[in-house]
Amino acid sequence: MADEGVQILGGYGYSEEYPMARAYRDARINRIFEGTNEINRLLASGMLLKRASKGELNLFGYAKQLFDELMTPSFESNGEEELFAVERKLVTNAKKLTVLMLGAAAQKYMMAIQDEQEVLAAATDMMMETYAMESVLLRVMKRIQRSGEAKNQLYIDLTKVFVHDAIGRVADHATNILAAIAEGDALRTQLAALKRLTKHTPINTFALRRSIADKVVEMGGYKL
Repeated sequence: MADEGVQILGGYGYSEEYPMARAYRDARINRIFEGTNEINRLLASGMLLKRASKGELNLFGYAKQLFDELMTPSFESNGEEELFAVERKLVTNAKKLTVLMLGAAAQKYMMAIQDEQEVLAAATDMMMETYAMESVLLRVMKRIQRSGEAKNQLYIDLTKVFVHDAIGRVADHATNILAAIAEGDALRTQLAALKRLTKHTPINTFALRRSIADKVVEMGGYKL
């Protein structure tokens, strides 16, 4: 948002006389305070795999179970008429996909996984995206339980845009991991599983973004 704010103001966005200059400068610290994000991204996936290797988490067993399920043909009903039905499914599948990627990477590299920093970082990016997707979804669902859909249309639109954008980023990270750890028929098989987990009908995020922007303008600023 800070970046787009600077873009809207043009050269004035760099001037301290305008509010975006400080917002743009301050936003940058999120990637370095409490440790650089590169180090933390390696630690997150690395510690998870270490716990799994010690038997503290059944990550590898669950990953194998998920892969077997994906290799079994199934016929699922859409059930997309219920609010957030698609988004809830995407969050669930993002979790499954993250576990699959961690399991596949660990199987490929074994103890040498700690040297595959790009793979570990991509897996952590998937975890972060999934965490954000679920957090947004759960918070908005709680708002709807309290005050109904009509009073929360803005939050519904925001949730749909974020989740549908995020699943694309999750899929991209997974694709990069698969390209690093597999090739030939094995790669094609795993890409098919990836496609199955991220399959969904696209929504018109352009229209939703316009609606969100109109609401923000109506409120006179960002008051969410």
